Amino acid sequence: MLKAENLSVGYGNYVVVEGINLEINRGEILCIIGPNGAGKSTLLKTIATYLKPKKGVVYLNGKKIHDLKPKDLAKEMAVVLTERVNPGNMTGFDVVAIGRHPYTDLFGRLTERDKEIIIESARAVNAEYLLEKNFFEMSDGERQKIMIARALAQEPKVLILDEPTSFLDAKHKIELTLLLRKLADEKNLAIVVTLHDIELALRIADKMALIKNHKVIAYGYPENVMKREIVNELYDLKNANYSEVIGYFELKSNPIKNKKIFVICGGGTGANVLRYLVKNRYEVVVGILHKNDADYFIAEAMGVKIIEEEAYNKISKEKFEEALKELKNSDVVVYTDFPIGEMNELNLKLIEEAKNLKKRIIFYREDISVLKGV
Repeated sequence: MLKAENLSVGYGNYVVVEGINLEINRGEILCIIGPNGAGKSTLLKTIATYLKPKKGVVYLNGKKIHDLKPKDLAKEMAVVLTERVNPGNMTGFDVVAIGRHPYTDLFGRLTERDKEIIIESARAVNAEYLLEKNFFEMSDGERQKIMIARALAQEPKVLILDEPTSFLDAKHKIELTLLLRKLADEKNLAIVVTLHDIELALRIADKMALIKNHKVIAYGYPENVMKREIVNELYDLKNANYSEVIGYFELKSNPIKNKKIFVICGGGTGANVLRYLVKNRYEVVVGILHKNDADYFIAEAMGVKIIEEEAYNKISKEKFEEALKELKNSDVVVYTDFPIGEMNELNLKLIEEAKNLKKRIIFYREDISVLKGV
């Protein structure tokens, strides 16, 4: 469908990214991520024919995309760039109608079929209610919907979007990214999009391309390429770790407070506790956690000390003694309300030992304020 072979992109005599080999078919989403200035937008603008390639070729259905006539290309590909637009007093309908330009006559007259497609395009992005509203009166999220509806009105097979969530709040970011997945599935579109939010990209992408230092450092299924070493390198992370299990970042433990906290948790109940304590730079030890526990993956990404047991094994006496030693050297014990069974019941004995040692014990359930000033 859309294919880049040995592509190099840039401006003037300057090559921004080189040696690019990508391929995307209809019904798929390719997300391009990387640090600012890496060349993501330059790559998109080259694919969209706004820029000529420095080297290599972009094919659309086997044809060189830069050889296609603009009107023919407009029927195959639609582009939504990140720049804010100011169409004056145009309504949502007027803006979406621009997408019909490749199909109208010399006078730009809309047929009944054109009008139907405009309405259908707005409906596809849940923006039919915006058709009569002035564009300048819309929120950023509403404007983005209208711009995508305009692109859909072209009836493209390929949709190119550059940072479509840039000016949106959290709600509209999620809504828009889910919309892209819906359009790929229901409209059978090939979508190429640059995104800053890795967590959202992972949820919708069929393929990912990671760009840094003038090249694509990883390309393929997100489940294959989004590994800690690769993502940490991509963003030069020093104080955080990417976790492929969580699909996002955790702060690395960097304690400065002279207080050691022993956390007894499991089943994800310790996530907020661990994040609060690491953020506030306490020394943290956590246990006893099985290696397949949700809290284990969070603690491991943070780099805190973990008293760990192998997955599906009953907590051993050796691990209990190791945890007890750490508990004795701790200033405060935090116990979360987590499920106890045969495999992890020795964690209850840790609480009993903490009581016998007259340790300060904080019971955490849902209110993180119980940890204030630990």
